[in-house]
Amino acid sequence: MNMAKAVSNTEEDLSYHSLRFERKFIFEGMLLEDILANVVLCNPFCFKEIFHRRTVNNIYFDDQNMSFYRQNVAGDANREKYRLRWYGDNFTQVSNPTFEIKKKYGETGDKYSYKLKGASFDLKETKALGAQDIIEAQLLAEENLTLYNNLRQLEPALYNTYERRYFLSHCERFRITLDYNMGFYNTKADAFLNTNVKADDIVLELKYERAHDDESRDLTQYFPVRLSKNSKYVRGIDLFNR
Repeated sequence: MNMAKAVSNTEEDLSYHSLRFERKFIFEGMLLEDILANVVLCNPFCFKEIFHRRTVNNIYFDDQNMSFYRQNVAGDANREKYRLRWYGDNFTQVSNPTFEIKKKYGETGDKYSYKLKGASFDLKETKALGAQDIIEAQLLAEENLTLYNNLRQLEPALYNTYERRYFLSHCERFRITLDYNMGFYNTKADAFLNTNVKADDIVLELKYERAHDDESRDLTQYFPVRLSKNSKYVRGIDLFNR
């Protein structure tokens, strides 16, 4: 089932109803090749790689009070996250990005995606605020008023980039992604490329529908690390404010 549903210009279309688990496991001091060989590919659920490696890039948005950040740190059961996502090894080149709203309901969550077809710009020229102006203009032109009005209340809070690989179990009920080579940039800095902070750990994320939660325990018992609370957004903000 495709969990990403289009965000349109009506409040009714922003109802969240297809929830799934996203369990995160953090590996420190281990090589990617070792995690692949000894954790993912040898799991009894027989995972296989289903997509090519790609670089994921994000701009996270928050309000002036950093409400989304504070919700996450406080562990609020119901919380949101707004981000612009695009793919490509050249981080500053944004092409056909997708605006995403992620929402958590306790331990489960859902995601809405809105594709900004044809949008293209260079962050070195536009910077974060210029990028937001471009996004808002396109949303307004496409009459996506709900997302336009929501975004108008926010501002860019963090750049993030990492490499990702994708795996699917033989039963096709469980997905694993591996995120590595993570980097964070400060959107407030004019020369933001000079603010890059790297993270050496690797994040394994296990994704599945609610109906398979009990079965997931049979799968995760073979993971050598415990379930962890991990938010790239929170982590990045903390890096620039410690």
